[in-house]
Parts: sequence; structure tokens; C-alpha cells
Amino acid sequence: MQDQRGLSNGVQVTLLFPLAFGVLLLTLQWAMVSWAGATALAAAQDGARSAAAINGSAPAGQSTALAAADNGSLLGLDVTVTRTADRTTVTVSGLAPSVLPGFTSRVSKNAQVPTERLTGP
Repeated sequence: MQDQRGLSNGVQVTLLFPLAFGVLLLTLQWAMVSWAGATALAAAQDGARSAAAINGSAPAGQSTALAAADNGSLLGLDVTVTRTADRTTVTVSGLAPSVLPGFTSRVSKNAQVPTERLTGP
């Protein structure tokens, strides 16, 4: 006589598949947000270095950051550059692509470096 305890294989798959699929989607979403954050930080750092150079400018930093962030990991990209005599700050922000319906994640990273300048003796 067969043991009748437990769920049948079909019922087990029906109950566990949505759970496994949900975990997969959450993992993919986490990866997309992480990728967007890493891209935003790298772009902000590149833009800040470009804008802070002796012959640099805010528009040069902005174009460098936009070029560095152009890999598809950020949607609605926004770059803000502030260059003063002492510090240059670049902020890169945008939305991470979503694999979960109704999920949006805004990513914003900034980089701050000293502005290069010539000083007298």
C-alpha cells in the first residue's frame, strides 16, 4: 500500500513556483538597483574629476558624467554640477529599471573633489 501522506507533486509545484519566481524577481530588481547605483557613483566621480580640472568647467563635467552614465542602467538621467573655487560637486540621479510591476527606485549619488587651481608662491 502506498503512503498517502504529504502533498502531491503537482500541488507542491503549484504552491512553490510563485514563491521561487518572486524570489527570482526580487533578486533581479536588487541587481538592477545596485547596477544603477554603481553607475551613478562612477559617473559622478568622472564628472567631478573633469569639472574640477584646472581647465575644467561645469558643462564639461556634466557632459562627462552623462557619457559615463550612458549604459542603460539609469532612466530619466539628471546631472547637476556645482563648481566653486574650493570644491566641485557632481550629483547624478535617475530611476533604476524595474522588473517588478509598480516598483520604482530613485538612485542618486554625488561626488565631491577639490577644485584644482594655481596658487602663488
